[in-house]
Amino acid sequence: MRTASQLIYRGIILFLVGTVFTFVLNILQVRRHSSPLHLQKGNYNVFCTKWWLPLICGLGSAFVGLIYPCFNFKDHEQQIKYQDWSRVLRCVAMFVGINEACTKVDFASNLQLALSLAVISIGMWWYVDRTPIGFGMGIIVAILATLVTQVLVYHRVWNYSEREFSYVRSWLPYVVFSGGITVANIGKQLAVNDFADSENKSHAE
Repeated sequence: MRTASQLIYRGIILFLVGTVFTFVLNILQVRRHSSPLHLQKGNYNVFCTKWWLPLICGLGSAFVGLIYPCFNFKDHEQQIKYQDWSRVLRCVAMFVGINEACTKVDFASNLQLALSLAVISIGMWWYVDRTPIGFGMGIIVAILATLVTQVLVYHRVWNYSEREFSYVRSWLPYVVFSGGITVANIGKQLAVNDFADSENKSHAE
């Protein structure tokens, strides 16, 4: 029963994290008038997002954050080793920084933007994660997000000019990749805390 309640609690936290990240991304990208989250072209109110998009991002965040610890933790020593919220906070700061770079730095071309974000995103993974599971999960999430965006644009759910969509495609996979790494590490830290609490209670008994 306690395990189920822990999973529900962690799922709720991760859902809220994914929803908040969606709005943070919208706030940053709206400055360049290239956000995929607004209702219609020319309307850049941060609260005017498609209602279902934060929901999907929240559910995706909960799924990634809950499943990642199942693959990543092999023994007790590894869990204790990564019991450090400061690393997670640095990961969140790097994720926000990657989004900020998309809006504040003027790159010579979309290709330069894409290559720069690719290097930064991989560097972020190396700094905070370094696991093949984390890298693979980030790649899968980035590919899925890019394909879904392509489908939505094709069906005119989102309307872009060719130039706008080219810009979105240059940053979207890397922002989603770094977001996946961030959520995965938040989920891992929450799992570590639950594991440590369970261990302490079992020793106390």
